[in-house]
Formats: sequence, C-alpha cells, structure tokens
Amino acid sequence: MSTSFPFLQDWMENTPQDHPLADLIAEAAGNIPAGSSALAVVMAFENIIEALEKAKPERRGGVRRDFRKARTFDDLMITRAEMVAGAKLARAGVPFDFGRRNGATEPDLMLRDMNLAIEVKARRLDGLQDLRDELQAALADVTPPVLVRLLPDSPPLVIKSATRDEVVAETLQRVRSRDLGSQTKAIEQPWSERPRLLLNIGISQGDYLPNGSLVTAFGGFWDAEPGAHLRDVEGEVLAALEDEQKVRQTDTRPTILLFDAARTGMAWIRSGRTWAQRLAMRLPDTTPFVGAAVMTPKLDDPDVGISLGVRENLSDQDRAAVDELAHRLGLTGV
Repeated sequence: MSTSFPFLQDWMENTPQDHPLADLIAEAAGNIPAGSSALAVVMAFENIIEALEKAKPERRGGVRRDFRKARTFDDLMITRAEMVAGAKLARAGVPFDFGRRNGATEPDLMLRDMNLAIEVKARRLDGLQDLRDELQAALADVTPPVLVRLLPDSPPLVIKSATRDEVVAETLQRVRSRDLGSQTKAIEQPWSERPRLLLNIGISQGDYLPNGSLVTAFGGFWDAEPGAHLRDVEGEVLAALEDEQKVRQTDTRPTILLFDAARTGMAWIRSGRTWAQRLAMRLPDTTPFVGAAVMTPKLDDPDVGISLGVRENLSDQDRAAVDELAHRLGLTGV
C-alpha cells in the first residue's frame, strides 16, 4: 500500500531531516500493510491537520511553526496536545482561533461565539521509565550481559534525579561484583501520596541476550481507585491551576484548563467519567479557572475524549457557556 499525506506534508515543508515524524512518514508513504502502526500514527496527524486547515482558525501559523521546530518527541507531543484539542473543536463546528503568542496573555484556544477559552497543558512524568532508560544506558558496555528487572510496589510518578543516580550506581556495583538475585530498595518520596516507595531490583545472568544487557520495568497497578498513583496525577492537574503563567491567561476571558495526561503516569487507566467526578470534587472554588479537564490522546487516533469538572460557584453566564460547549463536544462530566 502506497499513500500520501498532503496536509501533513505541507506542514512538514522545510523541516529538517531529524524531525520526530520524518522516519514514520517515510515508512508510511511506502508499500506497507494497511494496519501498520506507522501508517496509523501518520494518518492521525494527517486528519488532525486537515481538520485545522479546513476550519482556518486565526494564528494557526504559530502552531505550525512549533510543529516544524520540534526536535524531540516530547517537543512534538506538547504541540500535538494543542493541535488535537483544536481539531476536536473544528470537527464539532465550534469556531475558534489560536491565542496570540510571543508574550501575549491569551489562552491557547479562543472560542469565537461563546465567552470561553481553553488553556492546554501537557506534562510527561514517568519515573520508572526514566530510571529504566538511565540504567539501560549505563549497562550498555557491561560484559557478560545481565537482565535487570525493576518492580515497584506502586508505579512512581516521579523518581528524583539524585535518587536515579543512586540506584544506577548501586545496580552497577552489584553487576560488577556479580551480586545476582533480588534486593528491595526503599525510596523516600514525601511529595507523593505514597511517601515510601519499595523498588525491587532483580539481576540475573543474560548469556542468552544477543544484543547485550537488558533492563525491563513492570509498573503494574495495584492501587484501589483512587489509589496513591492516580492521586499523584490529580495533584499534577491541580498544580497546573496555580501556574502563574496559566493563571494570567484567565484574565482574558473565562478559561478551562485542559490537561493532556496521556504521558503523565498511568492517567489513561482511569475512566473518563471517574476523571470528571474526581476533578469536580477536588477543583477548588478559589481557582480563577471555570473548570479543569483531562484528556489522554492516543498517537494513532486523531480524536480524543475529554473529561471536564467545573467549579460549583460559577456564574449563570459562565455555567451556560460551559454547558453549551460540553454539549457540542460531547464531553464527559460537568
């Protein structure tokens, strides 16, 4: 199957060869099966950009520039969060423009026919994956190879840099001294709902590993809802409500904070309805935002579900605007 992506390729014009999507586009444009993951991801970007270009929101050129300037996958995902939210508005027929940039205090998405705006926030937090990556790099030249298994008693949203360095150093020492087997390390994390993390680190011989040492991580999910891990994720959403830059955006008009939590721990494991209920329960009446929403977009899907919780003390005017938006977008919650 050979295909092209006119809208995406237009946005890719003049991007360097190391753009995060370049290899995927080259793969998807070739003769590959219709169900390939590369094709699904590229088609999702194509559909998102097509929706934006057909809706013609003002200042989409700024989003396109951010898309073109992305040099890492993290850069691209931050921009994609704004793109996918804009595309959802476009498909629902909700007229909007992208907010003014370069120091202006406007939210990311300004709705034209209702007194509302949306400010988008994306945050990547994965403490276990960060540790796995650093350990994998540290073990690259170790011979004979070993298999290292990481198993926490709860998925850590964050493992601080100094602690990761300590774990890597201790694990390397064990590998060099051939101290095989499992040991459990206690990690203090007073900022978390689980202030003491227990991390089991198992080391075994990896003679059968043809490509060198391998580190595997099993995040698991053992908490009852709402467990410590998801309360930590909730805390990140609530913290964004107090971000000074985000708060300044609310001076323009009533604003909803939309948090892209797809890469914030295991936020995706919670149902949309539960997210909406928890946001409504924990949203402080004193926040300048009219509401907070969470989305967990997937790379191979151009659309996304959004869960929204709003302040109880909204004015009648703001409540009517939020209700209209929720109806038009089919939002979970409110």
